Amino acid sequence: MGKPNDTARFAADFKLGMRSLAGTVNIITCRHDGHAYGMTATAVCSATAEPPAVLVCINRSSTTHEAVSAAEIFCVNVLRHEDRELSSLFSGAVRGEERFREAQWEQLSTGAPVLKNALVAFDCRVVNRMAHGTHTVFLGEVQQLLIGRKGKPLLYADGQYAKLGSLAHGEPLPVGLDYWGE
Repeated sequence: MGKPNDTARFAADFKLGMRSLAGTVNIITCRHDGHAYGMTATAVCSATAEPPAVLVCINRSSTTHEAVSAAEIFCVNVLRHEDRELSSLFSGAVRGEERFREAQWEQLSTGAPVLKNALVAFDCRVVNRMAHGTHTVFLGEVQQLLIGRKGKPLLYADGQYAKLGSLAHGEPLPVGLDYWGE
């Protein structure tokens, strides 16, 4: 087991441990100086209900980070389990604004791109930020939201995509919901 004083080993153990955290797959978007920016992220969570706020963690080396820092807006677009390819596009398979051509987008109050087919989209204005290590944690107060049609979220755990299934009353997942995607 790695300890903090064995830096390389501890870092490897930490990354291995983090693979155990299942997360909802989101596309974080921003519009700045007339250009659309976006990236896939799982480091997203609710912060407060009053006022409604979410937080996102963005690597400072990404162009999306630069845009969110400058524009002070972002949108969290929660992906459906059918949106695996869209997630890959925003994970670096395609660069720049070309990635926005693969789906339908609109705008709400901040002007950040909002995925029309998202499970939900949280359109936010940055109200606070904290730099830590390689990332900045942005706290966004929700200005407007889009609730999409019902569906199941796209999940990511242990280096692979998954979809949600029910474990109600201790019963096994129904056939077809008991697998990990590719």
